[in-house]
Amino acid sequence: MSNSLKASITGLGIVDKARKRLGWTKTSTARWWQDAHTSRATLRRFWQGDRIQQEIFIAICQAVGINDWQSIAEIPNADFEETSTQYLDWDEAPDVESFYGRNQELTQLEEWIVGDRCKLIIITGIAGIGKTSLALALADCLQLQFDGLIWKTLHSTPSLVSLLDGLLHTFKQTPVDDISSNTAKLIYHLQQRRYLLILDGLDESEKHYHQFIQQLSRAHHQSCIILTSREQPNIFESNIKTIRSLTLQGLPKATAVELLQARGFTGKEIGLSPLIQLYRGNPLALKLVTPLIQSVFGGNIAAFLSQNTIVIGDRLRAILKQQFEQLCDLEQSILYWLAIWQQPISFSRLQTHLLISLDPATILDAIVSLERRSLLEKWICSDAPAFTLQPLVMKIVTDELVERATQEIILVMQSQDIADFKVLRTHWLLRPGSDDIVGDRILHQLQEKLWQIYGANLVQNLQQILLLLNDKSPLAIGYIACNITTIIKRLG
Repeated sequence: MSNSLKASITGLGIVDKARKRLGWTKTSTARWWQDAHTSRATLRRFWQGDRIQQEIFIAICQAVGINDWQSIAEIPNADFEETSTQYLDWDEAPDVESFYGRNQELTQLEEWIVGDRCKLIIITGIAGIGKTSLALALADCLQLQFDGLIWKTLHSTPSLVSLLDGLLHTFKQTPVDDISSNTAKLIYHLQQRRYLLILDGLDESEKHYHQFIQQLSRAHHQSCIILTSREQPNIFESNIKTIRSLTLQGLPKATAVELLQARGFTGKEIGLSPLIQLYRGNPLALKLVTPLIQSVFGGNIAAFLSQNTIVIGDRLRAILKQQFEQLCDLEQSILYWLAIWQQPISFSRLQTHLLISLDPATILDAIVSLERRSLLEKWICSDAPAFTLQPLVMKIVTDELVERATQEIILVMQSQDIADFKVLRTHWLLRPGSDDIVGDRILHQLQEKLWQIYGANLVQNLQQILLLLNDKSPLAIGYIACNITTIIKRLG
């Protein structure tokens, strides 16, 4: 194999520094192996210290700016025994364009995995925050610490049966028609060798997974399972020390600036800060909005921000909307009120606006559930916690509120039955005590949508709805009259 090379430990360190400067991951940045005219599998073999063809070895080094490839290669011994880690199933791992920062998170995760030998680590956070990218970077860093690595993507919501079938086929095992038996077979393999099993994108609505994850976390084995999810699973009640959880926040400002500069924004940090704050350092949201700022506003971030709006790409919008639709009625109601208020609101104040008085424990449970889903921001105001929404969530919830209110008015106009009012009965769309531009923003959106539908007949139609409220109880009316009357007044 005179025309093959392998990297030395020192050489891998040099390459590692070079790829970090570019914001590339070790094996998941497609541009790397494409520039080197090779494959991801070959790039993985390079990092494993396996021998690869000399011209490909050189191309991999040159792709990250290293022309002195001789300093990367290991001088061959006369006799050597090649060993390589057995990577079983990387096929479902996605490609990532770039990866920035997260050094603190990677250090913490590595300590849990290598130092504490944790069996289950859950990475949670709002959509787009970088859970998958972090898991990929972690796998890049620790792949040589394990006998094998398996990546399974759950975003398409495969059934537990199909997931177990796929895992057992990876181990060249034939699954049976019994989840318990297949789970036991999987645990057996996790006991025999140390594997890193990554389950990316668990949807908590899939309740069948709950018991499965608990079994993996409690069983005696030497492997580690990494789970990414938008929601913190209810699995920490057992207080098992070999389970850890990391909630991912937005990128720090310096790292987010680096991301934006890499995408063509040459402004100083102070000029980029407002955009980063608006999107709370969400890397996917920043990546999705930058093409629009460049094409529509000529790269002028200030001009974009002056529009006083937030733009969400279709991909991120679909994910957040799906997450919203999975919430229970009380959880959705709380989010609606927070969208109406726009500002942090205390728990006690939130209670006063609910149409029907509920046990405080029930409301607290709903708030905890929303926090687990990373949908709330918590503020400390006057030594008491207050809650609001991240701008991304605020935008989605506001749009959903306006759309539902519009559909309710259309339905009531057709049915002449106020029982079809749901949201408009339980929520006053004008922020209480406010008549400023910000406070009536939701009503303005609703008015515009209704005007497109009814035109000059809108006031007359709304007045007909008010007539339907005659002789109805205050509880049946709720906030309906307040909302309809306010729209009529706005229309003059």
